[in-house]
Amino acid sequence: MYDGTSIKLEEVNNFEQKLLKHGKILTLKPKEDSINSFFLERGHNVEHLKLDSHSNGEIYEATAKESIIKTMRGLKDKERFIGIWALDTLLHLDRLDLYYVLNKFYQVLVEKGLLYLSFRFGEKDYFKEGRWNTCFTEKELMDLVGFTDFDILEISNQDDYINVILKK
Repeated sequence: MYDGTSIKLEEVNNFEQKLLKHGKILTLKPKEDSINSFFLERGHNVEHLKLDSHSNGEIYEATAKESIIKTMRGLKDKERFIGIWALDTLLHLDRLDLYYVLNKFYQVLVEKGLLYLSFRFGEKDYFKEGRWNTCFTEKELMDLVGFTDFDILEISNQDDYINVILKK
């Protein structure tokens, strides 16, 4: 069953079942009403960070990158989330920016908090339709996470995407 965001609801349910009970979840995907509703129905508070995006060609990449980095800087270290849902919102960042964002996520998660990430699966990054796409193999994603304090709880490949749940 798909919810219109190209993610199976089973993935959301799998993530939610691993979360600590009843807390605040940060979501980063625009127009993710069905995901937000899912978390709300299960007793979680949802905070949604809307990222700026303009899809008119080349400025998308710069705008998305700037928006994500600005949003991460705006998160206060005192904020605490039991989970962060970042479905394909970070795949337009380069690897150095991803490292920065992952470390910021780590700071705002509670102990044993979870982070869901999704990237394109592949061996080469590419530029398509005005957007940069950072791709990962399982090994490359494990290497990136290895430079953070996160532990990999689960990793899977499906439908040209690599999905990972990280634990603080």
